[in-house]
Amino acid sequence: MRCDNCGANMHADLERGLFLCGYCGSESVPPPEPDGVLVLSDSQERCPVCAKPLSNGSLDSFCLKYCKNCRGMLILMDQLVALLSTVRSRRARFTGAPPARSSADADRRLRCPSCGSEMDGHPYGGGGNVNVDSCEKCGVIWLDGSELRRMAAAPDLEQSWFAQQEAEKDPDQSR
Repeated sequence: MRCDNCGANMHADLERGLFLCGYCGSESVPPPEPDGVLVLSDSQERCPVCAKPLSNGSLDSFCLKYCKNCRGMLILMDQLVALLSTVRSRRARFTGAPPARSSADADRRLRCPSCGSEMDGHPYGGGGNVNVDSCEKCGVIWLDGSELRRMAAAPDLEQSWFAQQEAEKDPDQSR
């Protein structure tokens, strides 16, 4: 990417999710992908689903790898809960029942883009009815396109459970 001010090459600042010009110091934010991911640079890894090159990206200030072809995301496991919380706070909540979990990806075997080991495919334990693939060795989780959105939009079952517990403790409050 070239600087709009001076024409020099810009480099990606992955931490801040923008491009910097080393010559004039200008900053530029690239337009986001449809999922809100800011694609910052190419990465060496390949998508475990479609084998296209992954890109280094940023979503709500969280670094991740993103496939521009199938829109899948490789996210650090340690950051998933915080990313979901951030995405949930900025997006409209889902009002209906979540769609049924697809069995299309339940039996597939993906390879970790980072180490090449077989990833563990399993249903995600939270909301959204999605199957996820994880690599414990690398501490990453693969989400297919739209799975993060489905997880973030799903009803928060933990809050519903706490509300139910409180109502059972004090039945007069629920009236």
